[in-house]
Amino acid sequence: MSCEPSVTSKALGDVTYATGGVGVCEADLMREMAKDYPLDVVFIQKLDEHEEFLANVKVQIQDRYHHLLLDIATEGPYLYVKLPKGKYLIIAENDGMMKQQWVSVKPGKSQHVVFWWPILEVPD
Repeated sequence: MSCEPSVTSKALGDVTYATGGVGVCEADLMREMAKDYPLDVVFIQKLDEHEEFLANVKVQIQDRYHHLLLDIATEGPYLYVKLPKGKYLIIAENDGMMKQQWVSVKPGKSQHVVFWWPILEVPD
């Protein structure tokens, strides 16, 4: 069985990003792309040992002065971002629950961030 993942990089000003990872082929492609991005973010829901990857998470990235650099809804559980060196605030919202985290982007170093939300209802 072959598949054709459809993940592409997009640019907004000084920011280049890729989002996706739905399905095995696309997830494999996203993991291969990770090495090219200094910031990778993953979105997951969890209850005990049960985990689900999330898509359609609203994400904003702001610089240290709170200037909005990126404002998107993810197309899968992975978001990879190329940003200039600096400190950034990532704000992520899923089902009305907002989380945020500061990150520092440095040349030659990768930053991995995972946002977790609780699963409110256990699937059957």
